[in-house]
Amino acid sequence: MCRSVVTPVTTNVTRSGKRSKLTSGAETRRYRDNSLPQEWQRYGRRELEQEQRKAGRDLTKGNILSNVLYMGVPSMIGFAAMVVYGLTDMFWLARVGTAEVAAITLFGSVAMVLSSVNSMVGSGSVAVISRRYGERDIEGTCNAAEQTLVMKFLIGMVMGLAGYLAIRSILAVMTDDMSLVGLGTSYGRIYFLGLPFMFTSYTVYTALRGVGDARKAMAIMLFSTGLNMVLDPIFIMKLNMGVEGAAIATVISAVCAVGVGVWVLRSGVSNIKIRLRDFRPDTAVMAQILKIGFPPFLEHIARSISMWLIAIFVAFYGTTIVASYGISMRIIELGIVFAVGLELGSSAIVGQSMGAGKVDRAESTSRKAALVALGITVVLSAFEIVFARRIMGLFGNSAEVQATGAVVLVYFAIGQPFVSTAIALSSAFYGSGNTWPPTISGLLTTWVFQVPLTAVLVYILGKPASAIWVVMILNHVIYMGLLVVWFRLGRWKHREV
Repeated sequence: MCRSVVTPVTTNVTRSGKRSKLTSGAETRRYRDNSLPQEWQRYGRRELEQEQRKAGRDLTKGNILSNVLYMGVPSMIGFAAMVVYGLTDMFWLARVGTAEVAAITLFGSVAMVLSSVNSMVGSGSVAVISRRYGERDIEGTCNAAEQTLVMKFLIGMVMGLAGYLAIRSILAVMTDDMSLVGLGTSYGRIYFLGLPFMFTSYTVYTALRGVGDARKAMAIMLFSTGLNMVLDPIFIMKLNMGVEGAAIATVISAVCAVGVGVWVLRSGVSNIKIRLRDFRPDTAVMAQILKIGFPPFLEHIARSISMWLIAIFVAFYGTTIVASYGISMRIIELGIVFAVGLELGSSAIVGQSMGAGKVDRAESTSRKAALVALGITVVLSAFEIVFARRIMGLFGNSAEVQATGAVVLVYFAIGQPFVSTAIALSSAFYGSGNTWPPTISGLLTTWVFQVPLTAVLVYILGKPASAIWVVMILNHVIYMGLLVVWFRLGRWKHREV
């Protein structure tokens, strides 16, 4: 645990003039620390000043757009690297065969479902870590990071075991092609062995962004991706291990990322210094993180199951369509990741601003993040549409996959600006801890609109695969519209954490 610091009671003045405490924990810590000897309190103030100087920038002050870019650009670069991580697997496996690409595409939809619980802890930790840091409660910030690290690792072990045991049976439900089932199982079982480290690595990134140190998070993500890019051709091609080699490279990269990340958090080179050797379970903090993260968990698991079903619908059209779908998804993720980076960076600013009682800055932060995301992805989508065939040529050996994939990529590129804007705007909800609006919007668009309509078009009306892509675009448009309405209602501004 970190050393105690003196933390004032933080309040928020709403537009109606009503004052409400953002956290009752701050008041408890104040009285606890005031009971310490006076020299300890002086040390706490000095430590706090040192931490503030080390941070280099107070995200609750200064130009808002500059802060959004300061946090967002490293996050965008870091998560773009994570998408390159996946594209590297696709690139090398495409040189082995179309079946290998299709197999890990089907596996990806399964892994997304089993990994949904990761979002519950992750989303809750964003709000708690950044809010505590905004209150300048360094001890509370460290405690939240430590509790999250331990929870993520333990949950990763449980979900990894479940995935290891169930993956073959799940894939057998998705396709009758037993070669795809075998390849997906070989990849998946190795992947799930490394799931605890994959879960924990995201906590490292979240903790660093939450305390305003997005650049170190970016550096670790770039390191992990670079390592994967080096290992992939060695294991996949040189050692002739195929999908198993891709999985081994992924797990090794995740383990190394966690090792470096934990060292950064423990060594004091970042804005906080955790002490896992003194770790004690804090059920109150864990419960708070899980309570905030439960709505995103519902949305994530619902969306993951829907993507699993969509993958089954896509598999109805054959291996070439599945491979084209998988490659196009990875390429579009590279664009959407810019919005994800902005959302993650801006969520930390929103949380810190709310912790400092600056609600208007929090609102402006999310608004500008959404506009930046829209501008970036409009340009990127235009590029993807114009050069779709050439882009697909990088990942498909066969002319059929290149031609089919280019068409799929154009559809996906059209929907990209809408979903990216929605993702960046959701920083208001995740940063403030009011995580129900994205959840409700996601459930409505996915399960009331996308999945039922797609099933009807594919199985009852017998429409071509393009019908799936059109419905996906409309889903993104509706989702963005709903989030804009929630944002303008402004109820998230009064959320207490």
